[in-house]
Amino acid sequence: MNFSTNNKIIIITSLLFSLLVQLKFYGFGNDYYAAYYKPNLWDYGAWYDRMGWVISTFSIYNIHLGVFLVSFIVSFCYGILLKAYFKYRNFNSTFFFISLYILTLHTWPIIMSTSNAMRQGIVMSLVFLNFAYLLKTKFKKSFFFIFISIFFHKSGILFLLIYINVFIFKFLSNSLKVNIHKGILFFIYSSFIFIFTYYLFLINPIFEVKESKIIEGDFRYPFLVISLIFVLIFTFKFNFYENNYILLFLYVFIFLSFAILLLGLNWEYERIMMMITLPLILTSGFLFNKTSSYLFLMLSVSFLLTLTFFNGMYHSLS
Repeated sequence: MNFSTNNKIIIITSLLFSLLVQLKFYGFGNDYYAAYYKPNLWDYGAWYDRMGWVISTFSIYNIHLGVFLVSFIVSFCYGILLKAYFKYRNFNSTFFFISLYILTLHTWPIIMSTSNAMRQGIVMSLVFLNFAYLLKTKFKKSFFFIFISIFFHKSGILFLLIYINVFIFKFLSNSLKVNIHKGILFFIYSSFIFIFTYYLFLINPIFEVKESKIIEGDFRYPFLVISLIFVLIFTFKFNFYENNYILLFLYVFIFLSFAILLLGLNWEYERIMMMITLPLILTSGFLFNKTSSYLFLMLSVSFLLTLTFFNGMYHSLS
């Protein structure tokens, strides 16, 4: 596969997709009209999300270009992650790359981020770039993108803390001489993160508990099942993947997400799972060989696209 050609594919596809979103081809959700359909909110929000407001509401002559910018950022950054993943796995099919890329752009995490949860979408994009550089073991660049995410939405702070905890665990596991399976050790470490997060939010409720859901359907339970399977598999296969920092990141993230779900923070749980769903699919492909991975990825993204339609993502747009 010619990776320079894929760069052109990513740029052209991102531009076309962003133009379609800008022209309201996919429509917009309630959050867009309630929060983002305002011009140039330069001095709005707290320090941890001000840049998110600046980009998502950017307008010139009453033309809301923030939609185009966010859509381009999200689609472009996912393309970069997908390209890095293909290179890491030594996949060489340009046709499969294009097919998977275009299909994914129409699934819930992308569409929600470009038409509704725009600030979260920017953070998600920076997480994609972080993962792309983790695959290349370029830790300084990966840290840079996860660090600046804290200035676009408060969820970036959670991702930064997860990133730090991954490297704390790696340091401890390499330093301590304990006669225990490292997967079990990581499970215990992540469980402490779950307990700490749960009681921290319980004592200091920084989020409002909302029983309603973001969209018509309910992705919480499929996410929960997928997360439990992920933890089960990678706990016992940990010795094969202990140097794969994306998997370590996702593992810690899932335990943190359990605490958020248990607290009844439905909106927060669905949103943060939205931001991590696509990397979760890609990294689950590590379990399969090249041929099987092609099939797994295409089936998974197709299933996600089907869920996107049947759970009302497009129906809820106006």
